[in-house]
Amino acid sequence: MTTTPTPRLPFPVTPRRPGEPEADLMGFTLIHRALRSGTRLLAVAVTSVADGAPCDDARRAAIGTFADHVLTELHQHHTKEDDVLWPVIAVSAGPHVDLDPLTDDHAELHQLLEQATSALAGFRAAPAADLRTAAAALGRILTTVADELDEHIEDEEATVFPVIRTYVSHADFAHCERKFRKDAKLGHLIFTLPWVVEQCTEQELAALRSDVPLPLRLLLRAVQPSWRRRRDLVAGTAGR
Repeated sequence: MTTTPTPRLPFPVTPRRPGEPEADLMGFTLIHRALRSGTRLLAVAVTSVADGAPCDDARRAAIGTFADHVLTELHQHHTKEDDVLWPVIAVSAGPHVDLDPLTDDHAELHQLLEQATSALAGFRAAPAADLRTAAAALGRILTTVADELDEHIEDEEATVFPVIRTYVSHADFAHCERKFRKDAKLGHLIFTLPWVVEQCTEQELAALRSDVPLPLRLLLRAVQPSWRRRRDLVAGTAGR
């Protein structure tokens, strides 16, 4: 195991005291679901192309765009966990947490993401005669990413979420979430907002609606139909 030095604190931290409100982890939980579902959707879709499913230019382009957003969000999420959230947890929880295994997971996943990005370029550029071969290579690496991500997130939520609830203050965790959202580009937000909302239960959706500002609710209403059409095109279920 490689021990990663704790980065500089992103802001002054005040650990949670007994009796204070716990951190609200719903947003993080939804992001985790989105990352898992998006990666798995891509892996299954591209593997189906390798196995002979129809893939015209429109579907190939949709897969490429969808993959760009999912892989970018996955990379950024883990980078910000390393740089923002992990230091806050480490200072707040002290000896009650060991983040090194999860940091090591991030390093391994980043290497897999580089391979996936390279395979995606090959899939995009492949002539029609070689598309199934390129899809097979991309499908294999995306399946590996999806499998590793499932294991990583299950471990993180089982080991780190209880630590956050116990030791990280509600305000500090909310500050971390704002850091995660900082500098988000509109084009990426147009993808991630409906993607995350698709993960909600009815109860979670009601809670989200009460918290989300009106401009974002209006943006979601405008972009959700096109996002769903792109998702269905990626999955090969468009028009069904």
